[in-house]
Amino acid sequence: MEFTEELTPSRVGAVVVATGPTPGAAPTLAEENWGGRPLLRGVVERLAEIEVVAVVVRDDAAAELVGDAANVVVIVDPEWTEGTAAPIRAGLDYLTHSSDVEAAFIIPLDTPDIPAAALAELAAAHAEAETTVVVPKYRYIRGGPVLLGRDIWPRFLGAEGDLDLEHFLLAHPQWVTEVRLDWAPPRRVLTINDLAELAG
Repeated sequence: MEFTEELTPSRVGAVVVATGPTPGAAPTLAEENWGGRPLLRGVVERLAEIEVVAVVVRDDAAAELVGDAANVVVIVDPEWTEGTAAPIRAGLDYLTHSSDVEAAFIIPLDTPDIPAAALAELAAAHAEAETTVVVPKYRYIRGGPVLLGRDIWPRFLGAEGDLDLEHFLLAHPQWVTEVRLDWAPPRRVLTINDLAELAG
């Protein structure tokens, strides 16, 4: 299933968190080959139908991996070493001031194989939900990507240090609607071997 306009009644953007490395992950993961192109570019290409994608990276070398898709803006975040809140803050700050999308997916680089159908289901659910956050639940396992409504973004613009988004949302269940998806959660990729198995 493709991620198409008719499946996305609410207009959505995305923040790709690519500052890494994730603890335990290969430091060169973003540039490793995935289907004939760097992993980071492959993730971005899968978001071609999303209105605006803010890709947050740590330096100019990583920025060059992204490509030049019309819907993509690359943000080099000089504060990425401060913790995991920094790239989310940078991406949402850009979307706040430079777009009018109603919600944004938070997409970490280490879960690249997110089905287009999941994005479509979550976007459709967000348009109907009475809460500002939508999260997928894959066969009873909660996962990502999280879809944050615009009205909650200010809570993240002041975040500092390390931010565990899942734990943060578990502490505020009143903000969250879970959407059940009947397939396995996207595999987390931490090593080059993980990536090779995913591609294979």
